[in-house]
Amino acid sequence: MEIISKVRRVGNSLSIIIPTEAAKAHQISEGDIVQVEIKRRINIKDLFGSVNFNKSAQEMKDEDKRGWGD
Repeated sequence: MEIISKVRRVGNSLSIIIPTEAAKAHQISEGDIVQVEIKRRINIKDLFGSVNFNKSAQEMKDEDKRGWGD
């Protein structure tokens, strides 16, 4: 079962919440030791402005137009 959970600060540590449905499905209770695979999800907003092109958008547009043969 895959779940998505928001990381929260608890004191000096970080924690995640296991939804009740997932805990019940896997018979997890307080004090159990679990293995967690961590995959950071990328926020699409973080990607804006992070890609640099050799040409301006206008130069790429003009180049594409020349390829149309009009």
